[in-house]
Amino acid sequence: MTLRHTAIQVEDVDASVEFYEDLFGYEVLREFETDDGTRNVFVGDPADADTDDPAAFQFVEADRPVDTGDFEHVALTVEDVDAVLDELDDERIQDGPITMEEYDCRVAFVEGPEGWGIELVEDL
Repeated sequence: MTLRHTAIQVEDVDASVEFYEDLFGYEVLREFETDDGTRNVFVGDPADADTDDPAAFQFVEADRPVDTGDFEHVALTVEDVDAVLDELDDERIQDGPITMEEYDCRVAFVEGPEGWGIELVEDL
């Protein structure tokens, strides 16, 4: 079983796309509009673009402010947690970085443009 995509509603699709492009080097993999005109944009790692269905975030355009509800976070592997944190405004950093020696990793928790939680994981 392979994760194909995670769909999240966002009020500003372009801001979310820009955030993931700038911070993680993701690119728009595909996009479409539903019959009712709702914009859907998939972003992911361009290195995965040649696979049949690369793992991606699907940003679904919302016509109202989004409530993140009970959603905790999605975890992304990064090469250097500290380097990613250096690129963020301090108010986006929720916790970390934390070295978890028992799991051979460093983690940090940050917030995306519309409040969605992101765990950054660096394998040691």
